[in-house]
Amino acid sequence: MPQSFPLIAEIVSPTDLAEELFLKAQEYLESGCEEIWLVFPANQLVLVMTDHQVLGFKAGDVVRTQKLLLGFSVAVDELLA
Repeated sequence: MPQSFPLIAEIVSPTDLAEELFLKAQEYLESGCEEIWLVFPANQLVLVMTDHQVLGFKAGDVVRTQKLLLGFSVAVDELLA
């Protein structure tokens, strides 16, 4: 894409390759995306990526946006229910 959406969530399937997934996330960031949520349902894990950090959240945690929609949060358990 010439320009990405500011916030992107990607649901990761068991057949996705990690290297391809992170390369795609890097492309999103380079094309204007400010925050990416990589959601791993099988592992009950959410990674939030920005241009400066990668944060991991697991079952029992509450995921919070880092740059966009400030104040938005959701429990990982609720997101993956």
